[in-house]
Amino acid sequence: MSQAPTPQDSIEILSADEVAAMLGVDRKTVYEAARNKQIPHRRLGRRLIFERQSLLSWLRDHPEDG
Repeated sequence: MSQAPTPQDSIEILSADEVAAMLGVDRKTVYEAARNKQIPHRRLGRRLIFERQSLLSWLRDHPEDG
């Protein structure tokens, strides 16, 4: 019998639009940052996806990049 995932186990996936809203930037800026490998992301087919926790960690670790 498998256990139900805990909040720590769950992964929240965001779209480029959601990341742009979260960071207060244009969607194009998010795509540019991903293309330049400045922001953590994964490619799923033609889509870019972002893990919320990875973005928050990246923000803490790179407070003044850019």
